[in-house]
Amino acid sequence: MQFEGFAGNAALKTALSAAFSRRRLPHTLLLQGEAGLGKRTLAQILARAAVCTCEDRGVCPACIRAKAGSHPDIRIVTGSGKSNTISVASVDEVIRDAYKKPEEADINVYCIFAENPMPEITQNKLLKVIEEPPTGALFIFTVLSADALLPTIRSRAQVFTVRPPEESEAAVYVQNKTGMPMEEAEKLASLHRGNIGRMLSDGENGRAAKAEQMAEDIANALVSGTEHDLLAATAPLIKDKPLFPESMERLQLLLRDACLLKNNVNVQVSAREVCDKLRRKLSLKALMALCEMTAKYTEYWRRNANMALLVTALCAEMKETAGK
Repeated sequence: MQFEGFAGNAALKTALSAAFSRRRLPHTLLLQGEAGLGKRTLAQILARAAVCTCEDRGVCPACIRAKAGSHPDIRIVTGSGKSNTISVASVDEVIRDAYKKPEEADINVYCIFAENPMPEITQNKLLKVIEEPPTGALFIFTVLSADALLPTIRSRAQVFTVRPPEESEAAVYVQNKTGMPMEEAEKLASLHRGNIGRMLSDGENGRAAKAEQMAEDIANALVSGTEHDLLAATAPLIKDKPLFPESMERLQLLLRDACLLKNNVNVQVSAREVCDKLRRKLSLKALMALCEMTAKYTEYWRRNANMALLVTALCAEMKETAGK
């Protein structure tokens, strides 16, 4: 199989290629993993392989139409409305269509992009067609976690976990795709731990540099300033909500590197001066607690917390933990 545009995940690619070559592909696949890892890209690659009519996959008319998004036997189902979830109406349409004969291929393929949680009523409708699937139907779900689906759906599907590629591979991929300098691509790969989707988004809007500067300002205020200084350093996060999780990621990396330096681990860090300050001024226990705090407040952010209250609480807890 060809996995053009989908980086890393060598073991996953091998398993999927073997399943296709042996014609042992289950009727329902669940591709799980965080946003930005290429689950939708992989789902569409699998859909193209399912309708392919030649051994040299990727060059037949069916593959060409599938890649262009015009193959009649591949359906893409996405969320809608404010919640961006799969609707009952969309599922009803899938069920009606699944029992029809494919127009060109030997199979109907349904790529169901369900990254946002689906209501139980919607899942129960899907369960009906997955329990007793029509002959010649393949369902490919993309989800953040299989645990977001009913156990009855999970038990009838094969789950594959999509992971970030190695940071070095991610940097090369983004550099080749965008033409950005390798040094910048490597910084993005480190910041986002190889998540290519986030790297590309960050590179487009310049948010990486903002997040890096924000994290350094917060770290400096934490070790050298007052609580007022820390509030001033974090104030931009109140108005720029998307910057919050990226700044927390970068701050976590600084704290992690400071922990390593405090344990006398010889590590190359990009913001050595800031990490040295953190190492000298804070205890290992405080550094580790602050690392956990960045993750905790990022989770609060995901729950759509009020930004002013979130940032204020973060500053107060960081100062208390740092003993300032």
